[in-house]
Amino acid sequence: MKMTRDNFGSLLTPVHKRIAWNEYNEIPEQYSKLCDVEKMNAKTETEQRLGGFGAWGTNTEGNTINEDSFGEADDVSFTYSRYDKGYSLTWELTLDDLYGVMKGLGKGGSAQALGKGLRVAKELCFATVVNGGFTNTGYDATSLFSNSHSLASGGTDDNLTTGGVTDSGVKTAITLMRTQKDEAGLKIQAVAKQIWAAANKEWDVYTVLRSTGVAGELSNDKNVLPSLTPVIMDYLTDGYWGLRDTSFENLKFKNRHAPVFDSQPIPKTVDYFMFGIALFCAGYRDYRGLVGSAG
Repeated sequence: MKMTRDNFGSLLTPVHKRIAWNEYNEIPEQYSKLCDVEKMNAKTETEQRLGGFGAWGTNTEGNTINEDSFGEADDVSFTYSRYDKGYSLTWELTLDDLYGVMKGLGKGGSAQALGKGLRVAKELCFATVVNGGFTNTGYDATSLFSNSHSLASGGTDDNLTTGGVTDSGVKTAITLMRTQKDEAGLKIQAVAKQIWAAANKEWDVYTVLRSTGVAGELSNDKNVLPSLTPVIMDYLTDGYWGLRDTSFENLKFKNRHAPVFDSQPIPKTVDYFMFGIALFCAGYRDYRGLVGSAG
């Protein structure tokens, strides 16, 4: 159908929406591999974290059952932000499609850039949580990755390691995760299932995981590292890496409203404003099941 001033918007909008979604979906999401993705139902959601019971105690016949209290731990809140982007398209610019605007190509990138921008915004939103995890102040008054997480029962817990992605470094991190405790001070028996890393550590990760022998050594020792799923993320700070046990609730990405690509006429013109908008946030519910190193 030939484009006219009357059908300009109706023809243009579906094309740009399709191109934007295609561009958004062209590259697989990275952030969703390293967190739980959930739906939000309000501007701010607060999740109540509970303390833990101690170990069962011995008892004797006829006695009342040992009683314990299940106290509350620190609450965690998630508040979404609005993300959006838009651009104007004039009737004259698209009249002859001189720059491939209808295809999302050429000058400016138009719809393709819009879709890519959303994908990058989500990756950056999540990466900020991990990148800031060595310096932020979280729900327990310390950073996400710290050797001084306070426990309700007293004492501290540790999920901060040091050094690069080496055979010995990964083994140290695995062992550290196994020492993590609940609020009552009992070991939670976390077992690493993922190894995550910034893009500049990608080859170190694969070398350590796939070496027949111990990576970086000339010994006859076999590579005995467990099977870990690698998650390489382009927007993590260079050198950052760590481990995650996916059976624990820790890192989260929350969507309040799915992305919308649409358009609206610009008042007193024959032109259109193309835009996208989405509501989401990222954060963490717990440090347990996570170990991190700044390299």
